[in-house]
Amino acid sequence: MDILIFVLALSILVLVHELGHFLAAKITGVRVEEFGLGLPPRIVGKKKWGTVWSLNWLPIGGFCKLFGEDINEKGATIKKDSFISKNPWQKMLIVLGGVMMNLVLAVIIFAVVYTILGVPKETDRVKIIGVAKDSPAEVAGLKEGDWIKSINGVEVKKGAELTAQVEKNKGNEIELIIDREGQEGQGIALSVQIREIAPEGEGLMGVVISNTEMEKIKWYQFYRGIGAGFKEAYFWGKIIGGGVYKMIAELMVGQVPKDVSGPLGMYEATSSIRMNQGFMAMVHFFGVVSVNLAIVNVLPFPALDGGRIIFVLYELLFKKKANKKFEALVNNLGMMVLLGLILLVTIGDVRRIFIK
Repeated sequence: MDILIFVLALSILVLVHELGHFLAAKITGVRVEEFGLGLPPRIVGKKKWGTVWSLNWLPIGGFCKLFGEDINEKGATIKKDSFISKNPWQKMLIVLGGVMMNLVLAVIIFAVVYTILGVPKETDRVKIIGVAKDSPAEVAGLKEGDWIKSINGVEVKKGAELTAQVEKNKGNEIELIIDREGQEGQGIALSVQIREIAPEGEGLMGVVISNTEMEKIKWYQFYRGIGAGFKEAYFWGKIIGGGVYKMIAELMVGQVPKDVSGPLGMYEATSSIRMNQGFMAMVHFFGVVSVNLAIVNVLPFPALDGGRIIFVLYELLFKKKANKKFEALVNNLGMMVLLGLILLVTIGDVRRIFIK
């Protein structure tokens, strides 16, 4: 079940990306020779509106083949409906079409999730939204959904205040007063032994906290869900952009980046989120993946959309087209490097998951 959901969701993300290229090509008057669901070899194809619409054997993603992308295509350099004949700004729109569609999809996904579940609303209380296994918090009896009112008699209203109090008392036992669903107002007292050193990926107490709660909205307030969708896409864009920058910086100094997952790691995350947090949380996760796909694709690396933009910028600045044979060589080499990196990341995922 999970593998089908994962393949279907990933295919939709890739298809939406290719649809962005397709729509931009149509807007700029470039002929789309084939739009494929899945990857070749082809099962069946039918030509309509000047494009071959195909179904292919490999059920992952899809592709959009534009006339004139290949310099060797007959008549591409002189025909008005070829990619190569377009001006740099039109080429830029086509190349960035996929990235823009992934961002639009992410906003739509987040907006739908928040419209159904409610929009985040900041409060003056600190809520526990996750408890690490075998952590001091779990041992003390803290549960997901608890609201922390005070630590050692000190009122806590912000996450930073909680963190400061826990840091000040590391190695010691503290007393928490919490509110729990169904027992509000009673002020449950719990004692927690704070660790001296936090394990990797956890805090000293072993909880994930938040200052927000979900506020249900009326159907006619759908615009609030859309606004929350834009904010969420921007939030994850900053997080993922910062992570990519850090990863590149580590690679530049010869360090192997940590916490990088490939398709296998994404599948594991999909399965875990669906089982532990529910269907809507899984849908939200694919919104995050869509933002990630957009940001990674815009990187100035050969074979990615960002790499193609470099050659478009060259044409824009120097008023002449880049050498197409050189461009093809660079993109082919880039694709080989990307496939190699995906293989290495997948090997890392296999070792992490199966070799404990």
